[in-house]
Amino acid sequence: MKKLTQNRQNLTFFTIFLMIVTLLFTHGMAQAADDFTEMEQKVREMADDTAKVHLLIKLGEHYCSVENDKALMYLQEAFTIATSLNYKPGIARSLLWQGRVYYYKDEYPLSDKYLDKAKIILEEIKDKDDLPFYYFAKGVNFNIRGDYIHALEMYKKSISISEETGNEKWLSTSYLSIGIVLLNRQEPRKALKYFREALEMKKQIDDRYGMATIYSSIGRAYDQLGKLDSAYYYTDKGLKIREQLTPERLVASSLYALSGILIKKGQYAEAEKQIKKALDIFTKVKDDTGIIISNLRLAVAENRERKPEAIPRAENALKMAKTIDNPNLVSYAYKKLSEMYAFNNDYKNSYDCLLKHKNLQDSLFTAEKERTLAEMETKFQSEKKDKDIALLKEKTIVERNRNIMLIILLVVFLIVIFLLIVMFRYKSTAFNRQQKLLEQEKVIHEQENQIAEKEKQLLREQLESKNRELASKALEMIRVNETISEIIEKLEEFNSAADADPKMVKNIESIIHDLEIHTKQNIWNEFDKIFKNIHSGFYARLLEICSDLTSTEIKTAALLKLNLTTKEIAAITFKSEGSIRTTRHRLRKKLGLTGDDNLVPFLMQI
Repeated sequence: MKKLTQNRQNLTFFTIFLMIVTLLFTHGMAQAADDFTEMEQKVREMADDTAKVHLLIKLGEHYCSVENDKALMYLQEAFTIATSLNYKPGIARSLLWQGRVYYYKDEYPLSDKYLDKAKIILEEIKDKDDLPFYYFAKGVNFNIRGDYIHALEMYKKSISISEETGNEKWLSTSYLSIGIVLLNRQEPRKALKYFREALEMKKQIDDRYGMATIYSSIGRAYDQLGKLDSAYYYTDKGLKIREQLTPERLVASSLYALSGILIKKGQYAEAEKQIKKALDIFTKVKDDTGIIISNLRLAVAENRERKPEAIPRAENALKMAKTIDNPNLVSYAYKKLSEMYAFNNDYKNSYDCLLKHKNLQDSLFTAEKERTLAEMETKFQSEKKDKDIALLKEKTIVERNRNIMLIILLVVFLIVIFLLIVMFRYKSTAFNRQQKLLEQEKVIHEQENQIAEKEKQLLREQLESKNRELASKALEMIRVNETISEIIEKLEEFNSAADADPKMVKNIESIIHDLEIHTKQNIWNEFDKIFKNIHSGFYARLLEICSDLTSTEIKTAALLKLNLTTKEIAAITFKSEGSIRTTRHRLRKKLGLTGDDNLVPFLMQI
């Protein structure tokens, strides 16, 4: 525990902050301010499509670490448009960069939330170009909170995917990040190996941003090794490259690193000058973490020069540190205050701050212990896997013989598969033929249905024609009956005028009687014959419904089926309209109908 505590005391917050700014070189070469102003003007005029989504994300990347709120505005607009278009790559990238913005805002839980949402979509669409970036960003979030085991796990996943896709940018970045974790764990010699390998990759792809960060990290390693001149040389080399590229936040990082080396060399005035430059930049970009650690370092330099504003500056930095979800930062602030009080011989306040620092360190030690145990378990599992690999190698000879047998079985299996394919094709051909026959039968069936429908239509037309013929016959009967009625009336008038001759009266009455009987009967018989030919089963079905109908009621029912009026029926049957109404009433009653309006439709359906 004593060794771990000493290591944490040696870990300056410069180590933590430099890790924060490591990602900035992934943005690529920065464009001139005028170019981005032109892009912002262009994006306002564009329609909501995928091209606009890409341009908005590009603007969000540019402002990610410089103007957080502006970056979020562009990225959230990109997310909204991509969602409306269901453009999943755009949705994933906008979420990914929103996670990065919240990282720079020191809101790590929110950063994790957005990154994890992006991961779900990236895995769904199998986007292996951005997945390394996700694992890298998650590793940085773990690293900033001191969870080095999970950070290393994330970086290794990023390396694995980058090697698979040949993405040297993220491959070199992940190697660099592993080196930074090793620095945070006070293993500078191991870290230097990763830095040098990452540096070669960055040189091959001409990534000057990456080279600058690696030089700064090498400077950190030499600083931990106590080689201050080498540390200053590499840190200054990284600073010069960053000043040429004008990334303000990275310049601030290098200035911060140089100030730490200068303090160790006793050059307090120069250190103060460098750290004030860094503080101005951090304040400009609203980087709370950078502001806190810069104020603490400036307070240390001022305290060495016995300036009275040193202690109040450090206390203000501590208050600000408590608002950030990072216990390491608060612990570091207490440690620096303790050292400053001790330098001023204020041992009581120094002890109080040291005690608070120790308490925080103890809680952090517990977490570190758990992580260390987990790491040991991981190493154990790794060694176990190595032993398993050795055993597998010993079994290689046996496996070769088995492989030969498997090849033979595979050949047999392939032959069987080939035969099955042939049989399947044969069955498929037969099935297709059967389907064609069924289709032909279906066509024939449809044609038969069409013919049957046409025959039904023809029958309906014939029926309609017969009905028209029957109606015509009924009208003819009406005209004949009316003519006969007129003849009878004239004969009766003539008979009245011939009262003086009884024989003539008798003959006229006989003529009238014969005319009424034979003519009516012949006309009705002819009508009945035509009606039966058209509606052959009407009488039988009517009698099935009601068997006690009279002949007059049957005749009336037949005439009603033709939809003739009461007046027309009376004219045909030589009966009065009142008599026909009475007959209709009896008929309706016998058929069990409730209203007169239902009688005709009922008879027409029989």
